[in-house]
This record gives sequence, C-alpha cells and structure tokens, in this order.
Amino acid sequence: MRFSVQQIKYDFLYAIKEFDSDGSLWGVVISTCAPAETLTAMGHIPEEFIYIGKPAGTLRAAEVVKSFFVQRFGVVDAGTVAEKGNAEWVILYRSKQSLPTEADLLEPQGSGNA
Repeated sequence: MRFSVQQIKYDFLYAIKEFDSDGSLWGVVISTCAPAETLTAMGHIPEEFIYIGKPAGTLRAAEVVKSFFVQRFGVVDAGTVAEKGNAEWVILYRSKQSLPTEADLLEPQGSGNA
C-alpha cells in the first residue's frame, strides 16, 4: 500500500505534536527499506529510536514530504539510504534519549500558578 503526500504529512505532524513539537529533534530520511532496516543501515540501533515510516506513491512524493518537514519544522535532513529498489519510503525518527521526561510531560506549561 502506498500513501499520499497529505496522508504522510498528517501522520508525521501527529508524531511531532505528540511529544513536544520541536521538529529539530527529529530526522527525516528517504529510503528503499522499511524504517528499522533503514535505521540499521544508517548505523543506529532501532530500539533506541521512535520512528514512523510510510511508503509514498513515488520518489517525487517522498521528496515533497521530506522537503516540507525540513523547511517548515526544521527537521534534520538525513539524506537518502538507497539500496535495492525504489527509494520511496519516508521515515521520521527521533532518539528516545531526546524525549521529554515523564515529569516534564506531567507539568502544565505556562499555567501561571505558583
């Protein structure tokens, strides 16, 4: 199954907003492989990352998604991982170490109460 540009954008935006909305803590890569395989090929241990990946309809669609997140949200452009096949997977990933702590998630931001 392939996903449209809008479907992928929606899912990736949801992932970024789910944590702390800081796009610069995320990376985005286009790949010929599924997410875990791609992270491994990049020298990462997949279990140490949160990630979401979607196959786009075409390489051009994957490039549009990647460009959108790099330009609009400051997501780090991790390039392309090309092995066998068409590089149509778009993968958004972030180190688990960069996630907010549980205490940070429970504290209301800007509540004004002291």
